[in-house]
Amino acid sequence: MPYFNRDDVYRQFAKEINGKADEQIENLKKQIEETKEKNLRKIHNELKTSIFRNLDLELNEINADFSANLSRVKTEHTKDLMKKRRELLDSVTKEAKEKCLIFVSSPEYKELMAKKVKKTNKDFSKKSVEFRIKKGDDVISEVINKNFNGEYVIKEINEIEIGGFSAICYDMGIMIDETIDGKLREKQLWFYEHSDLAAK
Repeated sequence: MPYFNRDDVYRQFAKEINGKADEQIENLKKQIEETKEKNLRKIHNELKTSIFRNLDLELNEINADFSANLSRVKTEHTKDLMKKRRELLDSVTKEAKEKCLIFVSSPEYKELMAKKVKKTNKDFSKKSVEFRIKKGDDVISEVINKNFNGEYVIKEINEIEIGGFSAICYDMGIMIDETIDGKLREKQLWFYEHSDLAAK
């Protein structure tokens, strides 16, 4: 898969969008100048007593039109830029999730979860625990059965889509989240907050 430098991608998007905005702004300025010249010629031919009053009215109208058109162009291009940013951020998240799903089917997943279940076993001191896992995750079921010594139940839930487990000890009032889903959400939030592509 090709490597995309986020700074290069951002600069490319910004360059394209700013280029289009500048082009439209220049066209608007040209139209305004043409309208202004036409109106000035018309005003010049009117009675001297009404020249300044009419000039002020026409110029105010032109300035209002220019401001409205400029605002509209900026708003449209800002929306386009935000949409492209969102698409790029979503694509990064999708790719990360796909890599996590590949990891869950690897031997390393089983080894990592065994370490985490052993730590949970130690932390909960053989108290009764409810493990929550992804539906059909036979690997994590096997890991819990082999590595947890206390009383426990395993509950499959729809909220876990990738893998890992969460464990709840009602006696101690503690819940730990060792899901891959939770770790991915944390990284996604960090990326959104620290990426130059995140909305400012």
